[in-house]
Order: sequence, then C-alpha cells, then structure tokens
Amino acid sequence: MNPDPTILKKLDDLIEANLDNPDFAINAVCQKLGVSRSQLHRMLIEETQLSTTLYIRKKRLEKAKILLSTTNLRISEITDAVGINSHANFSKYFIEEFNISPRDFKKRVEEQKNSVQKPKNEAEHLPEPARVQEPPAAFASNPVDISAASTPDFSKIYALVALFAVIGIGYYFMAHSQILKSNSELTAIPENSVAILPFKNLGEAQKSYFSEGVMEQIHSSLATFNELKIISTTSSNKYANTPKTIPQIAQELRVNYLLNGTVLQIDNQVRITVELVRAKDDRVVWTKKFEGDTKNIFSYMNTVSKEVAVELNQKLTQKLDKTPTQSLPAYNQYLQGRQLLQTRTKEKMEAGITKFDKAIELDASFSDAYADKAIAYFLMGDDQFMEVETAYKMAEKNALTAIRLDAENGRAYAVLGLIYKVQNKWEQAMTTLHIALKFSPNDALITYWYSLTLRSIGQMEEAIKYSTKAVSLDPLSSTIYSGHIIGCAYAGQLATAEKAIEDGQLVFNETHLFHNAKAFYYLKRQEYEAALTEFLQCDQLSARVYYKTLIAYTKAKLGQQSEAELYLKSLPPIPDNYKYFATVYAGLGDRDNCLKYLQLAAEKSDSPNYLKVSPLFVFLHNDARFNAILQKLGLLNPAFSTP
Repeated sequence: MNPDPTILKKLDDLIEANLDNPDFAINAVCQKLGVSRSQLHRMLIEETQLSTTLYIRKKRLEKAKILLSTTNLRISEITDAVGINSHANFSKYFIEEFNISPRDFKKRVEEQKNSVQKPKNEAEHLPEPARVQEPPAAFASNPVDISAASTPDFSKIYALVALFAVIGIGYYFMAHSQILKSNSELTAIPENSVAILPFKNLGEAQKSYFSEGVMEQIHSSLATFNELKIISTTSSNKYANTPKTIPQIAQELRVNYLLNGTVLQIDNQVRITVELVRAKDDRVVWTKKFEGDTKNIFSYMNTVSKEVAVELNQKLTQKLDKTPTQSLPAYNQYLQGRQLLQTRTKEKMEAGITKFDKAIELDASFSDAYADKAIAYFLMGDDQFMEVETAYKMAEKNALTAIRLDAENGRAYAVLGLIYKVQNKWEQAMTTLHIALKFSPNDALITYWYSLTLRSIGQMEEAIKYSTKAVSLDPLSSTIYSGHIIGCAYAGQLATAEKAIEDGQLVFNETHLFHNAKAFYYLKRQEYEAALTEFLQCDQLSARVYYKTLIAYTKAKLGQQSEAELYLKSLPPIPDNYKYFATVYAGLGDRDNCLKYLQLAAEKSDSPNYLKVSPLFVFLHNDARFNAILQKLGLLNPAFSTP
C-alpha cells in the first residue's frame, strides 16, 4: 500500500498535541485517523521501517532534542514534557536514537553556544558513547539535525509534576531498597549471580506477553545451573520502569551481573537484542542479537543461556538444547495462560487452564503446559475454588503427564510434592521436592515450597535456611517474604521476624499475607490485641473462612468467649470445617473438643496448617492424644534427608 501523506501528517499533529501524555493510546489514534491498527502499522513500516510504538517514541525524542538545545529546562522536566515514563528510559532511548546521552548532548550544545566559532553541523561531530550497539539496517533510524526553534511556552507545572513524580517514585523504591538491604544482610553476593531485567517490548502492546516469554524462557534455562544464583523474575520485574542505575539494581538484588534486552515482533519476524552488564563498573561484557523467523527463536534463547553461562564460567553439564515446544502458536497460548495464573482469581485461573488446554491441542508433547496446568488445578483446590479432591486429582494427573513428556521438569515434580504434602505423604513429598530442586535449583517458588514442607514436619532450622534462600532469589514476592516471617516466628527467631516486618512494612502492607505474618508474630509473643488487629485487616483484604476463624480464636484468647461461641454456631458441622472448629476450641482452651476435631480432621487428611509447630496448638504438646494424632499424620518423628 502507498502511504497516505495526509494520514501521516495528521498522525504527527496528534503526536505533537499529546506529546506530554505517557498513556497516549494507539487505539485512540487509529479511531481519529479512521484507519485500523494493522493498517497504520503497515503504513509506518513501509514508510519509516518503524512500528507505531517506535514511531511515536522517535517523535518524542526529536522533540526532546529540540528542547535540550533551545530551552533551559532540566532533563527531568523534559522527560515529563515528552511523555516518557522515567529518566532511565529517556536516557536509554535517547542514546539508542542519537548515539549520545541527553546530559552529554546538552553539555555539547552549551559549549557550542559559548564558542566563538560554531561548526555548521555540530551533530555530525558528537563523540561516540562507550555503550552503543549498531542497530540492524532494517531497523535503523536517521539522526535528526539540531534546528533553530522558538522556545515553547511550557508552564512551570511541568516542574511541579516532575517533583511529585520524583517524590512518588522515590518513596516506592525507598521501600523496596529497605527490603533488599535487609536481604543483603542474609547473604553475600555470589560471584556467579545474575538477574534478568524485564525485556522491553518494542512492538505492539498486545504482544507484550511475547517479550515476557522470551525473558522467562532464558530464565528457566539459566535456573538449571546449580552454581549460579539467578533472581526470580517476580522480583526483577519490579524494576520495569525504575530510575535506578545498573549498579543500584544489582546491589539491591545482590547480584554481580544484569541481563537485559529488547524484543520486536512483526508478524512472523522477530528481532531480539540481549546484553550482559557487569554491575560494578556498569560495563557490557557480552551482547547477542537475533533477527529472523519466530520458528528459530527457541534455539536462539538456548544459545543466549549457554553463552551467558560460559561468560559466568559455568560448566555446561545441563542440557540446554531442548526447547519447550516447536509450535509458536502453542507457546503463545502457554504464555498467556501463565499471565492469567499470576492473578490467583477464580475466573482468570479458569481462563488460564483453557489457555493451557489450547497449547496442548497445538502440541500434545508440551510438558510445561501440562506442568502449569497442574499448578493451576492445585491452586484452584488450595483456594477452595473447586472441590479439593477433584482439583488435586487433576493436578496430579497433569503433573505426571508433564514428567512422562519431560523427566526433568522441576515444576511438575514440585506440584506432586505439594499434593503429597497436603495428603500427609511426607516421604513422597520430600522425595519429589528433592528431585524438583535437583532440576530447578534456582526456582524461588520450589525452594519456598520445600521450606514449607520442612516446617510441616518440624525441621525448623532447615526450613528457615530454605526460606532465606527463597527470599534471596525472589526478595519482592509477598508470598515468600511473608511466609519467611511466619517461619521465623514459629522457630522462635523473633528478632529476625521483627526486623523483616519493619523492613517490609512499606512494600507489603497492602497484602493480606503480610498482615497474616504480622499476626502470627504477635501470637507467638502472646500479644493478642495486636494479633487481632492484623487478622481483622486480613479479613478486609481477603474474606476467607481461614481469617474469620483466626479472628474468633484471638477473641477467645482475649476472653471474648461469647463471640467465639457465636462463630462456632455459625460454622456448618461439615468435614471441611473440622480444622476450623479445632482452632476456635484451641482459643477457648477447650482441650477435649479441640482434640476431638483435630482427630476428625486427621481422619480426612485435612488438618490445620503446620499442626506440629503452630503456636495455636502449643498447649497440647504434652498431651498423649495430641501425639497420637501427630503419629497418625506421620508427623511425630519424621526423619528425612535434605538435598
């Protein structure tokens, strides 16, 4: 198609009018121009070799260049004025576009103005920066000359907006820094340690899952190395739009190297660039580029993993030449399913299972799709979104299928371990989790699940060891961080728990898991008023029977017997509620009824969590009937080795 110059002119005018709006939406542009998203995309590719997103960014950067050369606005003000969401991104994009940093460019312009004789075209003589990658010819852009322009009449409101933005971002990252600083006290930085920063999606916004998938696949490959510490993507994703420098991020995540990259997908063609940066001197030590058909993407990702491992002096004993699937459509369905799974809502987990089913339809040998489908079913049962026994059976079936297709699928073994854990099959649980850790030694979630299993059987020292490792691998996961606090409280390490609560306050205070952790810390200290406050907060954030039961327990401990008894009357006397009856009777100090319902729950293999070490049932520890229940559950004197 021949590009319509009228449409391109209208597009430029729209971009100019919305230059300071970082949320400038392509769909709105298409509606005003009277063209479809794909039509506009093809038109721009034909005319400029740029996607719509990159074209808009180019216009922002051209405007920024003019502002840098013709105004006295600070760089942070110009960043806001052209609608780019962070100073770090602005600097990165500017260097990619003009081969010079904004600061150096502004300095050069000022020197030019102060010079008696000015070169006619100063831009041609600008120095090359140390870290510039030559763009592939198909994606190259022409530099824009500095041109004279009248100073735009920008209001001082830009400065005010920038100030509020800096304060807000600073507050957010100050909280994260405190968490990560606390984590730094737990572990030294291993020499071979790396975090993968979120890969930038340079294409259409709806394909962002693809760039996330590339990042996840490289992470999965690197996670197989025993001697390599690799940070969970849950934590590294928090740095998607951070203004922090490479050394700052690396220090907070406790790694020596950072891997980052960009992904541009247009139809069946993809361009990926990856660089490994040594944090201490912010120097690129290795780069890799790929341009070609999407069908070759998996071999490229495996090559990246191998070469990063070589750069970090790893021994390539693992098999990195296997690919998750040969079907890109199946891989796309799988990635979308994983995105849906992260929400932990019933509707989206069900939708995630549907996506995994579609991936399996497209590739019946797709082991990872079966493994994540197993996780989805386990979570559906664990969150009581479907009948528990059915959910666990479906989880086990899919996990076993995943292992049949790939005998080294760590997550599939881990799901089996969780199923065996809730069924009180401790030997099977420990065995499968050992295998999971063997194949995925750097998976934060598997490490955390293993720590929970150790807590269940009363091996608290080992449990804290592995939950500490899980936090170091994924320091910004509210699930792992909060679980670590509870483990420390159960183990009597109250000073450690208190420090973690203090450091996590700003980051995790909006999550029910963090308030639950604080509540159990207070229960361990027998500070029931404070515990009740936290459980009430949990109930507001997540209305679960579990929290209502703990509220009744705590009220009973505070002498509010009538309210606890009223709650007991409201509970239907069904097997699913036996553990809740036992918990409230524990609060009331009713030993006989507590043991009665613990016995009933044990017969259904549905006992309260961490029965052996929970502070809720400590008053039963010298009772022979309690020991008999532990014996029935296989918890009295378990002895299992650790990896």
